[in-house]
Amino acid sequence: MPADATALIVPRTRSLFFNNPFDKRPQEITLDEAKTWGLDDDGMGLIFARAKTTTSRFCFRLVLNAEKFICHKKSKRFRAFARLVKDADFHCTRLDEIEGSIVPIHYGMWLMDTGDWAGKVLFSITQWCGISWNELSHTRMNTEANRILVGRTFEALHDSGVDYGGLSGFDIFRHVVIDISAPGLTRDDLLNGKAPCYITGLSEAHISHQCMRRVPVLPLGSYLPAEEVRCEEISHVLVLLGFMKRSDTRVSASAALKWHDKYSELYPDADNLEVLIAQRARLYPEVSSVYDGQLTVSFEGDDEYPKAIILTIDSGGEREQTPDHPLDPLPVLYPDSLSPEPDASEMVAAKLGRATLGDSVVAFEV
Repeated sequence: MPADATALIVPRTRSLFFNNPFDKRPQEITLDEAKTWGLDDDGMGLIFARAKTTTSRFCFRLVLNAEKFICHKKSKRFRAFARLVKDADFHCTRLDEIEGSIVPIHYGMWLMDTGDWAGKVLFSITQWCGISWNELSHTRMNTEANRILVGRTFEALHDSGVDYGGLSGFDIFRHVVIDISAPGLTRDDLLNGKAPCYITGLSEAHISHQCMRRVPVLPLGSYLPAEEVRCEEISHVLVLLGFMKRSDTRVSASAALKWHDKYSELYPDADNLEVLIAQRARLYPEVSSVYDGQLTVSFEGDDEYPKAIILTIDSGGEREQTPDHPLDPLPVLYPDSLSPEPDASEMVAAKLGRATLGDSVVAFEV
């Protein structure tokens, strides 16, 4: 936790919410209403709260009255609890290197006994990341630049070896969150895709994804089947952001595919990430890089398929990728193999059943 986080303050108003089960949009709730969560199985989403210190902002996600339903594994309440635990487990075992950039920082899970008020309360603490794209898409924030921002955040997630999973339904982007209150942002910045963007709710995510997409998440001007894109999830994101609608674009979808394939053929030592970085810089120089501020791209020559020189920017200046000094601008999270692991929610449920806390609040190991 940050050094100043000795006390996290939840403001009295507009700080306690749940996602409406019908449209998944946040709805404010009172403390008296919140304390009944878990007493029935009405499908109410998790309660979440906005908290702050003098310099930092946090999000609480709470499971109340946990002891009332922890043995009812087919209930909606238990499924909500299981998603919260799986998200925490995924963060602590898989996402260390990208926390705070494209996924929120996760500060762990905590357990407190509130007695007659709401029983045992299990809650996670994460970085507060802003407002859901599901909400912002109904406002003036729904610009092409911000849709590109959402798209490149998914691209960065895939390049880090993570497939989000669970992209279905009308509430598809409720876990894509944009921080419209980040320091230093102007009104133009907010409309032009300059705000920080994060992906949250990773309970259904998968590790070891090696993304083989052949096009960027940008307006393509025509439809491409998923087998042409070569990544099913990125294909869904393109469709849902409206980037496969028929329109006039400077670079056609077929031209982007042709460039990707020809560059890969000419430079067989380039991996797919390097090809994508080169493709975006060459064909779409007017849009922000997926790794804006993290690397620079230049080209040897001025023909149609010049070799890209990709330099990573670090505290020591720019570094070129060479066989003897490979560029590693992104964390690679996919090991060669992953051994099966016990279900985290089952272990936490067992611990909850044994927990006796008195009046204490304790960190809870997932």
